[in-house]
Amino acid sequence: MSESTKKYSARCRSKLRCGIRASVWMLCIVFCLGAGSCRRAADKARRNIRVERIEQIEMRGTGGCDIVLEVRNDTRYKLSLNSASFDFFYGSARVVTVALREPVEVPRRGVHRVVTPWKWRIGDPLALYAFSRRLGQDDFSGIAVSCSVAGRGGPVPFLFERERMPLPEFLAAFGLTAQDVKGYLK
Repeated sequence: MSESTKKYSARCRSKLRCGIRASVWMLCIVFCLGAGSCRRAADKARRNIRVERIEQIEMRGTGGCDIVLEVRNDTRYKLSLNSASFDFFYGSARVVTVALREPVEVPRRGVHRVVTPWKWRIGDPLALYAFSRRLGQDDFSGIAVSCSVAGRGGPVPFLFERERMPLPEFLAAFGLTAQDVKGYLK
């Protein structure tokens, strides 16, 4: 191999390394900008989509209810909630499981009245009694929630899953406090 070929080969390797480094930096920059825009999109969605109030709760026998909500959807997309399941725990006992019976849709742009059908199963009646007493006394120690919620916001599917989150932390994920929930139920 001649001297000029060696120099040319060394320059090519050096340019290749610089190109790889530049590509990695560009990928990092694009990822950081994308992550920031996703965070902004999530904040915007939180402002544009919210439950304004719970209008009424209609009992359906001993195993379910219909909750009528007033929902604000200021986006240009129809929203759909395909499935939702919440497990409430008191200590290690599963107290109650609440699940959406059928998918629900919220039309785009505006405030809409939406009926959400729910069913529940009581796991441990004695734990349910202790659970309800704790909630009545605003004592949330030992109360946890596991959930799985799936749906679509226009063209974008979403999935929200959490395992055994403390109740106040779970409510904070949705921007709520226990007092807000009690206010909704009045």
